Amino acid sequence: MAQYFFFYVGLAHTTGVKGSIVEASNVFLAILVSSLIFHQEKLDQKKVLGCIVGFAGVVLINLSGSNVDMSFNLTGDGFIFISAIAYALSSVLIKKYSAKSDPVMLSGYQFTAGGLVMILIGFVMGGRIHTASMPAMILLIYMALISAVAYTLWGILLKYNPVSKVSIFGFTNPVFGVILSAIILREGNVFGMKDLIALVLVSIGILIVNWAKPVGEKEKGMN
Repeated sequence: MAQYFFFYVGLAHTTGVKGSIVEASNVFLAILVSSLIFHQEKLDQKKVLGCIVGFAGVVLINLSGSNVDMSFNLTGDGFIFISAIAYALSSVLIKKYSAKSDPVMLSGYQFTAGGLVMILIGFVMGGRIHTASMPAMILLIYMALISAVAYTLWGILLKYNPVSKVSIFGFTNPVFGVILSAIILREGNVFGMKDLIALVLVSIGILIVNWAKPVGEKEKGMN
């Protein structure tokens, strides 16, 4: 709940470019929280290098001249950063509790509890449910399924894999966001050299973090 609340409020008070870049920090935060606070895995040079390369791709694909500045807005950039922290904590906690519980049930519990809290807050603040058109209802159901299905799959992946190997794929979100915006909304040209380089950097970052040593090398390292 906190992740979505702070993300959408923050996004309303900053640019999409800065929002995408700040939100991408959740990958770094998830790995740091997992390794340094909860000690679920070790923080090594490979993970750090993969994050840096992947983050470079995110920054590159969002570079668009005057849309990027160094100003800081608490209710904009600050809220999105809080959202990234909430994401990092949720990833680590899902990893922890899914060891003994079904990640599908965990997702169901958190969406139900979070939804009830958000509905209550909405009514207290004056929000009301109005009759919507059929396309609007279909879009609402579609967006709900995106969140529920995607987060459930995310939880299943975290149950069986280290946080770093799963969270690094978060760098693909802004990349695919730009690509789909260009294809569906006709916003800019996605097939430029900058976009291709960004996609390659993100892919390399994911590959670096997920690259497994051969069995022989692992045994040598243990000896």
